Amino acid sequence: MRNFWDTIRERFRDYPSQLAVVRKIISLGLSVVPGPDGSPRVTCDNIEVRTAAIAQALGVDRRVVAKALRRIIEDPELRSFFGALRPTTNLSMASSKLGLGVIRIIPTSASHPGIIAGVSRVIADFGISIRQVIVDDPELVENPTALIVTDGPVPPEVIPKIRKVQGVEAVTIL
Repeated sequence: MRNFWDTIRERFRDYPSQLAVVRKIISLGLSVVPGPDGSPRVTCDNIEVRTAAIAQALGVDRRVVAKALRRIIEDPELRSFFGALRPTTNLSMASSKLGLGVIRIIPTSASHPGIIAGVSRVIADFGISIRQVIVDDPELVENPTALIVTDGPVPPEVIPKIRKVQGVEAVTIL
């Protein structure tokens, strides 16, 4: 079965700067949709993000962003995918202000199945509820990790148990 990342790489194969734009749009969960006049619009939920702001953030000419967006809108498969993207909240950096705990998991391999299931089981065994799990996409991040936000502080006794989960290389309580 073909991975959609293969499709994205194929469509932007000759345009590395545009591919960088596409990767950032995906990593942020921004949608690319046709505007009322058919021209591409980038939105964060229903808030429009200016092409110039994306270009400035990535250090590319705004025409690179415009061409990437046009390529997306003109390709039905890409348009369908990018139109379905949505941003998500990441509570990990604000967790201490909310009285939440955070565990960072570094996997031996991001493609190893069952890591999150095993870690979740350990956390549940300690009577701790999970509020949020955020996992890096290995296509977007060189060294992917998982952040697990819990309903309360995590006791240090959890660490050795999580380290025993198959596929876990390292664990940190943040």
